Amino acid sequence: MIRGRPWGAHVDEDNLLESHPDLMDPEWRKHAQTDAWLGAKKDRKQFRKQQKRTGRKRRGRWWGLAAFLAILAVTTTVVVVLSHRPAQDAAPPNPTSVPEVAAVDLARPYAHTPADVWPKGLDGIASPAAAAVGAFKADAVAAAYTKVKQAISAAHLDPAVLTGHDGKAYAALFAPDDRDQILSELAQKPGFAAYVTEIADGYHLLDAGPRTFGTLTARAGAKPGELVVEAKYAVAYAFDHAHPRELMSPAEIVTFERLDETYVLRSGSGFAKTSHGLWLDNTSSAYSSVGCAAAKEGYLAPGYANPRSLTPPTGDRDAPGYYDPKYPVPTLDGCRG
Repeated sequence: MIRGRPWGAHVDEDNLLESHPDLMDPEWRKHAQTDAWLGAKKDRKQFRKQQKRTGRKRRGRWWGLAAFLAILAVTTTVVVVLSHRPAQDAAPPNPTSVPEVAAVDLARPYAHTPADVWPKGLDGIASPAAAAVGAFKADAVAAAYTKVKQAISAAHLDPAVLTGHDGKAYAALFAPDDRDQILSELAQKPGFAAYVTEIADGYHLLDAGPRTFGTLTARAGAKPGELVVEAKYAVAYAFDHAHPRELMSPAEIVTFERLDETYVLRSGSGFAKTSHGLWLDNTSSAYSSVGCAAAKEGYLAPGYANPRSLTPPTGDRDAPGYYDPKYPVPTLDGCRG
């Protein structure tokens, strides 16, 4: 899925008042103007009543100017209040979408996105308190959670993989019988690797670092000696940009990777020694705001890497599953076709 700039839109940060959504709404402006005139009309009636009581002569020429100033004051006050509303009064980010138009701040790159409230690094992936599962004791389950978190970190957070494009340390976490296959597939391009995330050359992550959101759950496997850990999570990456004021939305610098993975830890006499350890049994993934050219080569790049289109893309542009692991992993890919 590609989320780029709204088509034909442009942001002028020095003239945000004129582009405020409320002020651009003709219905809002009509009601604001009506309210101003009604207020002026009420004041005028009171003024006339006062004239009758005091016997003062009405000054018709000056009343028109007073009404105009009243309307101007009401409108200006509304504009000032809207434009200077404190940042803390803004609505929290929607946990399942990214706005098409929002300020881009490299100091807070995840602002206005679901990842704004996600923990940095691996801390966003939670696991329940370890308890016995089938024949596995609580300490074995706790060790399994730790092992899976190590694999997730090595695959999607470790600079050695992200920018160094070296997956050897990641592959070393798996059972020997699975390790050779992983190394073979990591060497294959094009197409996103089924295991790790590698940043395309020429693009750089911001110091804010990746953020995560998800859960791990354990269950007994189909065979004796198998402990299964289901991982459902999302990772957000914030990319640097030389001219952030040219961007229309944080969706252009923040890329989301959504994954559902099934890990299996095998042990016991039912398996060969070379099969003991961690296996990645199944994985499904989806990417939001991704550079298509890099994706076709198996690398991750931000949405702004795509050329600006004259027409918006078709299909599902903002499925909740891109950001929230409780939803299924989206199946649509804006880079296909």
